[in-house]
Amino acid sequence: MNDFTNATCLVTGGASGLGRAVCERLTGAGATVLLTDYNPAGQAVAEEIGAQFVQLDVSDNTQWQRMAAEIKELDYLHLNAGIQAAPPDSPLAEYAFEQVSLDNYRKMMGVNVDGVVFGLRNMLPVLKQGGAVVVTSSLAGITPYAVDPLYAMSKHAVSGLVRSVAGPLAKQGLRINALCPGGIDTNIIPHEQKTAAAEFMEPAHVAEEVLNLFTTEENGKTWAKVSTQKPAWIIRAPGDRG
Repeated sequence: MNDFTNATCLVTGGASGLGRAVCERLTGAGATVLLTDYNPAGQAVAEEIGAQFVQLDVSDNTQWQRMAAEIKELDYLHLNAGIQAAPPDSPLAEYAFEQVSLDNYRKMMGVNVDGVVFGLRNMLPVLKQGGAVVVTSSLAGITPYAVDPLYAMSKHAVSGLVRSVAGPLAKQGLRINALCPGGIDTNIIPHEQKTAAAEFMEPAHVAEEVLNLFTTEENGKTWAKVSTQKPAWIIRAPGDRG
């Protein structure tokens, strides 16, 4: 079990799913946790698990700037907030490339891509040397995902960013990695995909991989995680032999 005593951590999308599980593991391991979420229900979650809550729209750079101005320093940053291209109760047909509404597309890109870009740009100045960032990408960020191709596009963008900024961050004494899980039993999964035959990982199990990536010496890697029986492993970009 990782020990995060006296560490300060910020998690986006912390009110539910993987984000909540990560916050629970961190507080249980002794960390001071800033749980952020667009959903005000995050306040009750934070009180329950012993974290601090800040309501945050990750797609709004101004909100990131205000929060950064109030934070003295961080040890770890988990940029986790994410959504798919349609609400989970939508028919799968509405996730198709031709069917996604412009509003839903922009909302998804705001959360999945802008949320990572704005989070990094505003939080890097307060990350302590030796600190680490974990970005929640997806298996759809390193493989095709025909059900929701625009979601796959957004997660490929995140994976590409992590791989590309690792070198400059290393010069600042920082590390960044992307976790690329397969299906997790969370609220963003389309309801029509939750069939009796489908298998999903529990958020608490995947949360342990996030904590492992906070402390790994690897940098700029994309880590696939597909089952509870197999630990996460690195999917290297072409040319990456490090």
